[in-house]
Amino acid sequence: MKNILVPTDFSTASLNAGRVAIEIAKKAQAQIHFLHIINIPIDWVRLNKQQEKSYPEIKKKISLAKNELAELVKTTEQEGLKAQTFLSFNKDSDEIIDHLKQLDHDFIITASKRDKQRLSFFSGSITPQLIRYSPCPVLVVPEGFAWRPFKRMVFASNFNDEACYPFEKIVEFADLFDSEIDLLYVNMPFHFEESDQSRAKMKGFLRWCPRGGTCNINIYNSLNEERGILKFIGEAKADLLAITTQGRTGFMKMISPSITESLVRNSEVPVLSINLDILPPAITEME
Repeated sequence: MKNILVPTDFSTASLNAGRVAIEIAKKAQAQIHFLHIINIPIDWVRLNKQQEKSYPEIKKKISLAKNELAELVKTTEQEGLKAQTFLSFNKDSDEIIDHLKQLDHDFIITASKRDKQRLSFFSGSITPQLIRYSPCPVLVVPEGFAWRPFKRMVFASNFNDEACYPFEKIVEFADLFDSEIDLLYVNMPFHFEESDQSRAKMKGFLRWCPRGGTCNINIYNSLNEERGILKFIGEAKADLLAITTQGRTGFMKMISPSITESLVRNSEVPVLSINLDILPPAITEME
């Protein structure tokens, strides 16, 4: 991990995600890039200086954003880290993904916000789109999360061959904190699997366990995977949930694409998501 992207709208939730990013960057000796998106009704980048004067409110908004970004850089540099800022206008999710590829970000840390009815993601639809289509791991930090080292992580998966490469990336992250990893398979009535079959698949993943930590095999019976995952996290007192997703078919390739967003909505710990759709085709099978 060398280059962490932190999208921010300067809300309390996104600033908290920025603080988490600083702690992770210190462990990884990575630099942080802060990205802010301004949605305005005109194509600002095409205006000349004279035309800009016709929009004083927008100029003020841009000035405030630059000041906020400068404060984030100052805070980051005080921690001995390097930081850069990016200010973009009217960007949609596709353009953000292009931004990721061009600047070689290898990790994203973003925020989620809650209200009584639904989960409100950073910058409207950007966070769920990042979860589905980002070419690198995405860590979503829940609103109100108080930083603590990720000493115990849960990796929930079906433990098929396609999960091997994502698990290697998760182990790299776990090594930063000498974490213990709970391998979790949720057994459900409509997708039942014999326990010995589940354990056999999970044992194949033990070879990649963290250098300073351990891995535990867990099979949890539940009516559905989301319920099982959330209940296990609470019982295990985990600090982080790691999952693999697919942009169009959802968690474990068994239900709708909304499962990851639902887990983020209801999880009290950060969720680390790795998209299977962007993995190298050659790295999909166990050796």
